[in-house]
Amino acid sequence: MKKSDILGIAAGNFWRRKTRSILSVLGVVIGTASIVCMMSLGIAMNYNMQEQMKRYGNMNQIQVNTGYDETGKEKVIDEETLAQLKALDNVSAVTPILSLDGRVFSGQYRSYGEVMGVDLNYLQALGTLPEQGELLTDEHASTGKTVYCMMGTSVVYQFSKPVRRRTSDGGMMISYGGRGAEPEGVPENGYWYDGKIFDENGRQVGTYPPEVNVMDPDVRVKYTYDWSYGERNEGGVVRKKADLYNLVTVGLLGDSSGDFSYSILLDLDTARKINRDRIKWQNSQNPGGNKEKESESYSRALVLSDSLEHTMELTSAIKALGLNAYSNADWIKQQEETQNTMQMVLAGIGCVSLLVAAIGIANTMIMSIYERTREIGIMKVIGCYLKDIRTMFLAEAALIGLFGGLAGVLLSYGISLGMNFLAANGDGTYLFGMSFGGDPSAKMSVIPPWLALAAIGFAICIALVSGFFPARRAMKLSALTAMQN
Repeated sequence: MKKSDILGIAAGNFWRRKTRSILSVLGVVIGTASIVCMMSLGIAMNYNMQEQMKRYGNMNQIQVNTGYDETGKEKVIDEETLAQLKALDNVSAVTPILSLDGRVFSGQYRSYGEVMGVDLNYLQALGTLPEQGELLTDEHASTGKTVYCMMGTSVVYQFSKPVRRRTSDGGMMISYGGRGAEPEGVPENGYWYDGKIFDENGRQVGTYPPEVNVMDPDVRVKYTYDWSYGERNEGGVVRKKADLYNLVTVGLLGDSSGDFSYSILLDLDTARKINRDRIKWQNSQNPGGNKEKESESYSRALVLSDSLEHTMELTSAIKALGLNAYSNADWIKQQEETQNTMQMVLAGIGCVSLLVAAIGIANTMIMSIYERTREIGIMKVIGCYLKDIRTMFLAEAALIGLFGGLAGVLLSYGISLGMNFLAANGDGTYLFGMSFGGDPSAKMSVIPPWLALAAIGFAICIALVSGFFPARRAMKLSALTAMQN
C-alpha cells in the first residue's frame, strides 16, 4: 500500500468514530496542557529571577576583594594584582575601587552613599547608561574643590532633614530618616522608596520627586570626608573643619545599574587626591599620634567578563589567585539548580494526566481492533503487508497525539495569558513564595517555543507508544479467525 493510502485510511477511521476519537484527543489535550502549564511556572520563576537580578547589577560583573594566597599571606588589590586580573582570559575590563568615607549634604539635608573612585574607561565598557544626564567621562575634569560625579538614585532619594529626638536620659539625639518625608499620594498601608509609590500589594501607583534635585545647577551639594563635620564632640569643642568639595552631578544611575545605585562615582585620580587630603587632615587632628600613610592598595576591584557564560569560569580563576570573588551569576546558578528541580517536579505532576490519556488511547485502539477484525482479515487475504497494517494503526494513534498536542499547546497559551494578566493586574497573588501583582514585567507563566514544540512531539510519542501494542496485535491477528468473526 502507498503511504498516502495508509494515511487516508487512518484519517478516515479517525473521523468514522468521532465521539471516541474526540474523547481520546481530549485526554491528550488535558495531559499536554498540564505538562506545559506546570513547566511554564518553573520557567517563569527563572525569568523573573533573572529580570530582578538585572535590576540589581550587571550579570557579567565580578566583585573582587582581598584574600589570602596558598602561603597564607594576605593578597591585597594593588597594581600588580590588577595586572594579573587583566591578564586572565575572557576579561573585558578591570577597575580598582578606591572607597572614601564621609558625608554628603545640601543645606540641612543629609544623605548617605559610598563615594567610589573608578576607572572611567570601565564605565564605558560596562555600558551602563544614566537614567538622567550623561556618562561621566574624561571631559568632566575636576578642578580644585569642584568634583564631577555620577550619583545613584538611591543616594538622591535618601536626602532628608535631621530629626531631633529626646533620649531616655533627657538628652537630645539627632538622626536622619534615610528616605525623607512621606510624599503625597501614598495609599493607606502603602510604602515608597527611590521615587516610586506602591500600594499594600506591591503595585506601583505613582512617583514623587526627590527632596534635593542634584541635577539642578542651582542646587549646591557638598561632600566632606569628616563624618562629624559641624557637630560638637563630647568636650564641647568644635572640631577643625575638613575640606568641603562641591559635587557637580552629571548623571543619575537608576535601577538598571544596581551595582552603583547606592554610590557616588568619581574618576580615580580625583578620588586619590581627595584621599591624600583626607590623610593630611586626619594626621593634623592627632599631631602626636601615629601618622597615616597613603596606601598603595585599593579597597576592592571590579572585573567585567566578556559574556555571562564565562562569568563563573572567570570567578573561579580569580579565586585561584588567592582573592575573594563573587558575582550575581553565582547566585543565579544556585537558584537555577533549585528551579530546575522544581520544574521536574511540576512536569512529573503534569505527566500523570498524560499517562491517563495514554491509557485512553490504548483503549481506543484496542476497541478499534475488535470492531475492525473482519476488515483486518480482508486486508490480509488480499495481500496487504503486515507492516502496512501496523503502520495504519500507529498512524491513527499519531493523529490522536498530534491533534491533542496542538490543541493542548493552544490551551496552554490561553491559560498562560490569563495567568500573566493576573500577575500584572492582580492584588498580590502568591505562587511558590513569589508575589505577583501590579508589575507589568512580572510573568507567572512563560512558554518558550521549544517547550511548545517539545510538548507536541512528546504527545505524539506517547500516542505511538500507546498504540504500539494494539497495532502489533492487529498485525498478528490470524486472517482465518478474522474472516470468521
